[in-house]
This record gives sequence, C-alpha cells and structure tokens, in this order.
Amino acid sequence: MHERSRRTQLRRTTRGLAAHVQPVFLLPGIAMSLFGASLAGDTAVTTAVVHALAIGLAVYVAHLKDGYVDHYVRGEDADNPLAPTEIQVAIFAASTAFVCCVASLWAAAGPVPAALTAPLVVLGLLHAPHLDIAPATGTLDYPLGIALATAGGYATQTGSVSASIVAIATVFLVLLTGINVLLDLLDYDHDRRVPKRTIPVIVGPDAARSVAWVFVVAAVALLACSSVVGVLPPRAALAGIFPLGAAVACVVGGFTADRAVPLFIGSTYLFAATLFLAVRPELLP
Repeated sequence: MHERSRRTQLRRTTRGLAAHVQPVFLLPGIAMSLFGASLAGDTAVTTAVVHALAIGLAVYVAHLKDGYVDHYVRGEDADNPLAPTEIQVAIFAASTAFVCCVASLWAAAGPVPAALTAPLVVLGLLHAPHLDIAPATGTLDYPLGIALATAGGYATQTGSVSASIVAIATVFLVLLTGINVLLDLLDYDHDRRVPKRTIPVIVGPDAARSVAWVFVVAAVALLACSSVVGVLPPRAALAGIFPLGAAVACVVGGFTADRAVPLFIGSTYLFAATLFLAVRPELLP
C-alpha cells in the first residue's frame, strides 16, 4: 500500500511538472534563440543548444512561479497539481540548471552572451507577482525576454553583438509589445474582474487596440529606418509588409481580438522568415 501511494504521488508530481510546460510561450523563446544564432552565419551547434535550453528553463521558471502565485497567493486558479514545496524545489532545480547553462556559455563564448542571458531568469522570477501587476512591465516583460533571447543567441556564435542584431531585437521588442496588448484583450473580462492592471483594463478595449497599432507601426518604421541607414539590408524593409498588412486588415475588417491575435501571430512568423532571408540571402535557393 505504501509503495502504491509513492507511485501515485510520483505520477501526480510528474504530471504537475509537465502541466507547467506551456509550449505557446516556451517554443517562441527557444525558436528566437536559434533564430539569433542562425543569423550569425556558421553555427556552433553546442553553444546554440545550450542557449536555447537556458531560454526554455527561464520560461519554465516563470510558469512555475506564475502557477504558484495564481493559485496559492491570489486564488485566481482553481487548482495547482503541485504542492508549494514541490514548486519551490522545481524552481530551484530549474534555476540551478539555468545558471549552469549561463556559466557554460561564458566559458564557451565569453561574457556577452552570458550577460544577455542571465536577466531572463530574473524576469521569470519577478513576472508574478511583481512585473505583471503594472501595465508597462506586464506588457513589456515577455517581448523583452524575446529580444534578449534573439541577441543572446547571436552572441553565442560571435561573442559580441552587432548593430544589425540590436536593430532586429529592438524591432521584435516593439512588435511583440503591440501583439501583447492584443493578447491582453482576450483576457479583458477576467483581468477586469480580478482586477489586473493591463493596458486594456486601464484605457479600455478600443483605446488598447489603438495602442497596439501604434506599436506595430513603430516596429515597421524602425525596420524601415534601419534599412535606409544601412544597419540592415534595404530588402529587410520588405518584411514589414506582413505586420503592417495584418494591422490594416484588422482595422478595415473590424476584427475582434480573437481574430486579430491569430492573424498577427501568423504574420509574425512570415515577418521573421522574410527578415531572416533578407539578412542571410545566401540561403535562398
């Protein structure tokens, strides 16, 4: 009976740990790490994989902490499959593995990729209940993480950052901030009831859409300026067609948030692919 109880407990804990793996947030961070590494040219696979693992661990820490706060502190979630002690142990283990990855990056590629990667676990630990309670930080923290992941992935291959990767990371930061505002529109009723101070809750849904479009247009303008001044190749500006076209379609079509978000996510993948080929044209057939 005791052995059966232990097996049941082990299965519950395993399921609980797996439940905090959220691919919708985890995979984009890993993908942008590899995206940045690939932009550098010849890729050292080992350092690229270690950096991608570090990104995944940082996001996982954020999910564990968020799950703990939402259930055990705020009471927003009805249940959490893990006990508080189990969550704390999991956070410690994932954070320790993250630190090992950062140390490995420092040894293999120098201090720059380590410095760009280290803040990510801090963002994960602070997201709840600190960063997510203010409109600005709650909207910016994930896009900032993606920007750091992109620049850090590049730095794992070069040991430094270039003007082009800084421009690309900044464009993604601004673009994803706009998309994050749209994502918060999906949770508007819940966030207002909790209450949670997202941009849609503060300024209202209609004004929040305008805020999102401003960020999208700003990202496209930044991309165009970077292309004009030579930081990025002139053809890179063509990638802006996708997010700008998505914004126009949403405004003209009067799309609700549940239609606008998938459109923007799809357009962002096309944006990233086009931008990548603009910077690495030698990969074109």
